[in-house]
Amino acid sequence: MTERENIITEGSITKALIIIAIPIIISNILQSVLEVVDMYFIGHLGQDAIAGGTMSISIIMVLMTVLFGIVTATAAFISRAYGSQRYERIQVILAHSLYLALIISAIIAVIGMFWSEGLLLLLGADPGALAEGVKFLQPMLMGLFVMVILMTLVTAFQSSGDSRTPMFAMIAVNIVNILLNPTLIQGLAGFPAFGIAGSAYASIISRGAGIFLLLGVIYLHPAFKNSPVRLPKKWTFEPDLIKQIVFIAIPSAIQSGVRSFGFLMMTAIVTTFYGTAAVAAYGISIRLDMLGLIIVMGFCTAIAVMVGQNLGAGRVDRAELSVKYAVVINAIFMACVAVFYYFNAEMLLAFFGAEGEALVDGILFMHIIPFSYFIIAAAMTLGFAMNGAGMTRPGMYSAIAGQICTQVALSAMFAYLGYPIQYIWYAIVCGSIVMCICDYYFYRKGDWKRKKLDLGGEDA
Repeated sequence: MTERENIITEGSITKALIIIAIPIIISNILQSVLEVVDMYFIGHLGQDAIAGGTMSISIIMVLMTVLFGIVTATAAFISRAYGSQRYERIQVILAHSLYLALIISAIIAVIGMFWSEGLLLLLGADPGALAEGVKFLQPMLMGLFVMVILMTLVTAFQSSGDSRTPMFAMIAVNIVNILLNPTLIQGLAGFPAFGIAGSAYASIISRGAGIFLLLGVIYLHPAFKNSPVRLPKKWTFEPDLIKQIVFIAIPSAIQSGVRSFGFLMMTAIVTTFYGTAAVAAYGISIRLDMLGLIIVMGFCTAIAVMVGQNLGAGRVDRAELSVKYAVVINAIFMACVAVFYYFNAEMLLAFFGAEGEALVDGILFMHIIPFSYFIIAAAMTLGFAMNGAGMTRPGMYSAIAGQICTQVALSAMFAYLGYPIQYIWYAIVCGSIVMCICDYYFYRKGDWKRKKLDLGGEDA
């Protein structure tokens, strides 16, 4: 095995986490810079564009739930195969995952082509937000297959312990996207001004470039001649493997679906009861949340790889200790982010285009939600750890309990009773607490440590 493989299953846990996490964090930072650029230019198109974009993103997240489930299952299977040194199965797993993902992407493309406007109307979009939202939502859904292929390839590399190669690819992707965003949104360098649609076009084009870059590395770079991350030369259909991937993917897809549906319901509640300014504040604040989770997401992805490979190598004790390290790192970091957001809320929100009532509502959000960040970080780390083991049902249960039964239910009640917007923000905090309690219960129960995955092949 190479040094990278030894580091994941042997030696310093902290070093292994950092080696895997740092390239992912760098990619996430660039992605966040892209989000900043995106928010900046879309924000200056007006509140209709902000609201339409926010609603569109919530719809995209709901429709992508099955795809997220497939990616989670792919990560669990590939990391387990790599940890158990069954490298030949990685190619087969990747091929089957891509075929499943492309079938779902085709269905979503049809939905985007014919029903984008109807989906936005279901969220209560007013005429202005509807007009802007359709311009963004339709091309994003029709071009989603490009993003899914790239996502699956990146996951395959990361699950094999190589997070550097996709980092370089994602650096290129984000640079292209950042350059194309203002160019296509505002119409620079002789291009027409597409408005909010330009953001969608930039996303699709840049991801397409990323796919070609990764495929070029896999098949043309001499150092990757013997890399297990590639499509098999002789593709064979294995129904049992498809069933195994789907079996792991379904609870993860439901989990993602519940979270996305919860976000969609929250957007609908805020839009219906509090207006366009409030939903604009909600959209900007949620994006700031995601910016704060950059490093957490890096270590969460790293812990999923650590758990999967160490379980594959029979190192259950090392997998468990790795989770403890990651929880501490993530919780401390998010506590620091919370303090920063609390004292700089107005400046950050104003920079991204919030003004008037939207600014006021956003400040309330940033003075309440961040104090639950360390709880969110702990819950995410535990959830990713169990997903890395292929144990995806606990995350599904915690999402239902926290996101729907607590957050959405409380928000609907507060909105119906006429409570001010800050009570909606308190409901989000309550939902995070419930999710963390559920994740901790299932983690302590320990079934994830005994989870078996059937990788198929001759050793099945």
